[in-house]
Amino acid sequence: MSLDWQNEQARQAMPHELKRPYKFGGGALVASGVLFVLLALLDFRAGPPPSNGAQILLWRDSQTLALSLVSEFLFLATVLLVPATIALYQSLVDIDRTRAATGCGIIAVTVPVMAVLLIVHGRLVYPIYGMRVDTPEAAALVVIVFHGGLHAIYLLLAAATIILSLAMKRGAYAKWIAYFGFATAALDIIGSYPWAIGPVPTLVCELSFAGWFVAVGSQLFRMRGSAA
Repeated sequence: MSLDWQNEQARQAMPHELKRPYKFGGGALVASGVLFVLLALLDFRAGPPPSNGAQILLWRDSQTLALSLVSEFLFLATVLLVPATIALYQSLVDIDRTRAATGCGIIAVTVPVMAVLLIVHGRLVYPIYGMRVDTPEAAALVVIVFHGGLHAIYLLLAAATIILSLAMKRGAYAKWIAYFGFATAALDIIGSYPWAIGPVPTLVCELSFAGWFVAVGSQLFRMRGSAA
């Protein structure tokens, strides 16, 4: 009796209310991936921040719309990761409980970190009580904290992607998605150093990251339909 057949039987026997998160979570992960595609394009459009505080303020003023959209899209993409992570865990828990819990746990850890980074990034573009970052020192601090936090997030997500891809190889997901995950994890590590690799390689890394979300989310969505 093959493992794939057993997994399919288990999904068919699953109560309807337990299968419902596959569709919702899969759709959320696809939507999050699409938003990350838009974020990658906006980042490329805005260009990397200058390394001087005064120049950062000029860059901010010239790219206000792009930076504002980055803040909004990253917020939505982060929120969508919550139901997506729950559904992803449910799809893998019967295949490899340890890796499912570890990989999804790492993703869950990045969600509040991204929320904090959004607060920091927002101070660069949105005023609060009429106040906004308007000194070179404050602008440099915001950029350093935001991009330093993104560096840590990409490394965490690279680890999560490797762990989850190892679980996906054992069933439930197409093997090409697992191998795509391994490649994406490597690119996540490379892409966590945008100041070293430049805008074009960074764009490639970010699109791979977003593409893996779309691929995994699409299969999650189909799991619900095939098991209903």
